[in-house]
Formats: sequence, C-alpha cells, structure tokens
Amino acid sequence: MVHAAYGGSLKALLAEPSLRLRQVLLDVNGVGPETADSILLYAAGHPWFVVDAYTRRILSRHGWIDPSASYDEVAAVFTRSMPPSVDRYGQYHALLVRLAKKHCRPRPECASCPLETYLPREGPLI
Repeated sequence: MVHAAYGGSLKALLAEPSLRLRQVLLDVNGVGPETADSILLYAAGHPWFVVDAYTRRILSRHGWIDPSASYDEVAAVFTRSMPPSVDRYGQYHALLVRLAKKHCRPRPECASCPLETYLPREGPLI
C-alpha cells in the first residue's frame, strides 16, 4: 500500500523520480495513465505531458495521430517536440482543453478554430 510505503508522507511520495512515481501511481487500483500523469505534472511538479480525450480528439481530427495510437505514443508527439518543462506542458495541456471546449467539440466548429490553417494534414506524426 502506498500509504505504508511512504509513511503517510505525500511529500516523500511526490519526491520520487518521475518514472518510479508513475509506476507507483499506476500500481494503485483505478489509477490509469491520465490520472498518474496529471499527478506527476500538477501535484508533483514533474515535467510529464498529460494526454486526455481532448488531446486525442484534436490530434486525430487534424491527422496528427492515428485514432488507435496508444496513450504513450500520443504523449510522445509532445515530449519529442519540446524540451521538458512543467510550465510548458501545463500550458499546452490547458490550451488544448480550451481549444477542445470552444472549437473541437464532439460536433466540431472548424470554421472558427484559430489553428485551422496551421495544422498539417499530410498524415499522422506517429
């Protein structure tokens, strides 16, 4: 159990190296990659990109990923394109959420999308 392993100290848990912390979190029943990565980025301050349904929707609609791409493949689109940064990853994630809520909705509003003309359409990045 996580509580016993870290003596009940959230600070000790979050101080673990990124890969170790991610594995500890993923080993908790009910915690998946998105939740683990959100904890890594937002609670622990580790530079770890969070992939959510909004990210997948935006990237797949613009042909940047194959819709069947794995979570880690989608995250790699970002992590291989920019240096690790808690602030940058958090900001990109927030911008993707905002874009999806306003334009890339389940029923898209592409005509008003501010990125429409900038997104490549020649094929998936992965």
